[in-house]
Amino acid sequence: MKLLLFAVATVLSFNIALSQDLHLSSQKKESSFGIGGGLPYGGFGVRFGTNVANSLNLFGGLGYQLAGVGYNIGLLKDFKSSSMAQFYLTGMYGTNAAIKVKGLEDEYNDVYAGPSFGLGVKINSIQKEGNYWDLGILIPVRSGAFQDDYDKLKNDNRITDLTDPWPVLFVIGYNFNL
Repeated sequence: MKLLLFAVATVLSFNIALSQDLHLSSQKKESSFGIGGGLPYGGFGVRFGTNVANSLNLFGGLGYQLAGVGYNIGLLKDFKSSSMAQFYLTGMYGTNAAIKVKGLEDEYNDVYAGPSFGLGVKINSIQKEGNYWDLGILIPVRSGAFQDDYDKLKNDNRITDLTDPWPVLFVIGYNFNL
């Protein structure tokens, strides 16, 4: 939580230092279609977003999440910038955890939903205005159902190689202006 608060303060301080230019990817009524990896893209998949106001994007993502279909819907607030990079804050709800166990698929494989919060940077394209790279980090708030199932995994003697879930997740994608 301290890391998230520090990151938010850093992003806000960068925003104050930068002049107030609004890129096409941030303008009201502009939409984008993206391909990438991370929760906003449903895992490994696609994201569609539309700017409901200047610098406020409503998005939905759908993709493959290791043990099934992943999805997320959320908001992304980016900050005006005179440079090609724009910092953003985001919050979403949807798939943010998955359990996949080879040989015990029917018993354990599942995807879990909950809220996730994060920050990142949009790197606007020089060649095609409105297109941008999306790089970010997210902190998932995992559900009680996930934690219960994960605790069962830790106590199942049939499971010999268990990987702990990452506390911070990464996002990378490329978005096309529509």
